[in-house]
Amino acid sequence: MHKKRISFLFVGFSLFIFSITFLGAGAALAVEQVSMGTSTVGGLFPNLGFPIAQCINQALPEVNVTAEFTEGSVENLRLIEKKEIQLAIISPMIGYFARNGMAMFKGKPVNFRVVARLIPNGNVWTTLKKNKTIKTIRDFKGHKVGIGTGGIGVVARLQLAAHGIDFKKDIKPFFPSTGELATLLKDGKVDVSFLTEGLAKMVTATHEIKMISWQEADRKKYIEERPYFGKYSYAPNHFKGVDYEVQTVDNGIHFIADADMSDEMAYTVAKAFNENLACVAKIFAPAKRLSPAWSATKLGNPYHPGAIKYYKDKGLWTD
Repeated sequence: MHKKRISFLFVGFSLFIFSITFLGAGAALAVEQVSMGTSTVGGLFPNLGFPIAQCINQALPEVNVTAEFTEGSVENLRLIEKKEIQLAIISPMIGYFARNGMAMFKGKPVNFRVVARLIPNGNVWTTLKKNKTIKTIRDFKGHKVGIGTGGIGVVARLQLAAHGIDFKKDIKPFFPSTGELATLLKDGKVDVSFLTEGLAKMVTATHEIKMISWQEADRKKYIEERPYFGKYSYAPNHFKGVDYEVQTVDNGIHFIADADMSDEMAYTVAKAFNENLACVAKIFAPAKRLSPAWSATKLGNPYHPGAIKYYKDKGLWTD
């Protein structure tokens, strides 16, 4: 038995040497290397990106997707443009700006395409239940409001403006880091805060909260004017003590590819991702909300032709 095993290993090693010598190292190691940009450590994008890479790699031995920490959407899109990465996780809003050469991409559009829409990403305006004066977003006038910085701050200011609130004149704004938005609310230093789903759940562990829903007419108009946002509602009791539906706006998350990626590769990546969602959810529980049908829903940016072919093959694509 021992001699047979040694003989088998020797034959295997000999064949490997043969392949290196006569076919070349590239043929022996024919694995396509693909880089994926996410964002900074601890953010939502790495929480999604690293499991996605891991699960695609398990499904596709011929592909090796390497997820990388980056500065987020803006850097990811610039790296796509420079051909330094081939896949990325981004905000649809920033992607829309990049594709159309707007804002921070003024005069320098970036050509990319969507592979899948990822989990809903809806911030919620949250106050403490004991607050009796705030019932709608328009009631924020004259109050202390936690807006935040970075992308969250931009989105918060857009939402306030859509309700006729000038954050410089009509409220007393606070611009802490994202995590501090919850702390300020719990400590009573602000009357209302713009919280992520996770932060809102954290507050419910120690405080009774009230969430301020969008009015449907306001939300419909807002999304029509900004196609990179979507409609989303949290079901009753999704948050502890909140026994009513909370209507909000989905800021969205896109899984994108370089527009120059071949249709075949984009199809392969879309297929591997969507057919291994259980693998992703096992690593990152919020991904349980993902489905191939959701992946195919549009949010302001065009899909890769290869991904479209996959969704059409599954009967999920609507033109």
